[in-house]
Amino acid sequence: MNAAERSALLEWVAEHRCCSVCWWPESDGRRRLEVHHIVGGAGRKHDIRNYLRLCDRDHHTFHSGNTLHVDLSKGILLGVKQECDPDNYDPEYLASLRHKKHLGYDPEPLPDYYLKERERNTGSWTSRSP
Repeated sequence: MNAAERSALLEWVAEHRCCSVCWWPESDGRRRLEVHHIVGGAGRKHDIRNYLRLCDRDHHTFHSGNTLHVDLSKGILLGVKQECDPDNYDPEYLASLRHKKHLGYDPEPLPDYYLKERERNTGSWTSRSP
């Protein structure tokens, strides 16, 4: 990552201070917020159009297929990017990272489980549970 990419990442992170899926706030240190690359792999690009801010629990759920919670699919994460970061939503760019014209999936709505979590996580600190 070069200096310009790092600067863009730090600026983007400063603007995205909660999990894009469950809206867990950065200010509550019981979970750590991480940067997820929507299109990963060895040749992934460091570009804010490819970033999504996730709490460590939701990031792990996506990568592991953890079934303790509702699974998170690539389509759900794409829908969340479209909703939470519309200025940087560019599915054509993401497809180009795979040398394709289309990602092979479309944005999907967030499951009710996470919508209910968003309500809890925007309430008082004591209503959230890690």
